[in-house]
Amino acid sequence: MAEKVAMLIAKLLVTGACFWYVSRQIDLNQVLSAIPLLDFRWAAFAILVAALEIPLSGLRWYNIVRSLAARDMRATRTAMIAATAVGVFFAQVLPSVVGDGVRAWLLVRLGSSWHNAVTSAVIDRGVGVGLMIALGFVVLLLPSGLTALGGYRDVVLVVYGALILAGALGLLVAPKIVLPLTRWRYSRWFATLATDVHRVLFGSKGPVILSIACLIHALTIGIVWSVGRAQGLALPLSDAAILFTVMIGIVLVPISIGGWGLRELAVVSLLAPHGVAAERALLFSVCFGLALAIGSLPGALAWLLYPFAPARPSAERAG
Repeated sequence: MAEKVAMLIAKLLVTGACFWYVSRQIDLNQVLSAIPLLDFRWAAFAILVAALEIPLSGLRWYNIVRSLAARDMRATRTAMIAATAVGVFFAQVLPSVVGDGVRAWLLVRLGSSWHNAVTSAVIDRGVGVGLMIALGFVVLLLPSGLTALGGYRDVVLVVYGALILAGALGLLVAPKIVLPLTRWRYSRWFATLATDVHRVLFGSKGPVILSIACLIHALTIGIVWSVGRAQGLALPLSDAAILFTVMIGIVLVPISIGGWGLRELAVVSLLAPHGVAAERALLFSVCFGLALAIGSLPGALAWLLYPFAPARPSAERAG
């Protein structure tokens, strides 16, 4: 418990330090004066798209659970969308692992076993991250001034390429390494996970799961573009895709709270060489984060109103 508290405090310090560093480069009065100039119609559209991503995420998770042959009668599409909404909401105010833990717990309350609930949540998260890395690799090859990434483009391409290669090789050799791994107690869990991942991605639901994940990422790029329009930034879709790669990729670095602060520092550093004032870049990044946060509010209603009652024992249901 003490270690978790210390880690949370460390993340808060990193978030605060990043905002402090950015604040030294901006005029806060200019940021505040730019807020009334926002086109709130585009901002509202971005929030709407963020909210629409939640049922899509729920459907992706639903198909993963079905692929694992772990679907309980009560784990309907509606129930899993509601659980996803709750998880997304918690992930906006707490570390993302908490959001995944909450939705796994809710799935258990709907009748699933802990093993299947946790495994499905891990695979769901892995599918989203894996496709984001693959999309990011492709995006960084596009002809755009932003792809330079302040001189770090080649490094990011190498890292992303290595991760993609490792993931592809892992999927290909998974069936061959499962049996040896099951012989050792401490690697047995990895063997089971590898088998489940292979079953999900290469099963009949695999194309649906991957298609939904791609659509979610495309909608997130739309959110980036809409937030830019709200500020009067005419971003080409290629630039919006690069900003998506940076801002979502930052969230994967677990050293700040939900990527806050670190994301703002990255966006300001990325846009400054291209003539975007630090104040506008900061407001852009904050508005993107707020669009996702406000779009997650339906999860709070689902947490309060949806009846996630514990599943009755099988004998009781049969009776």
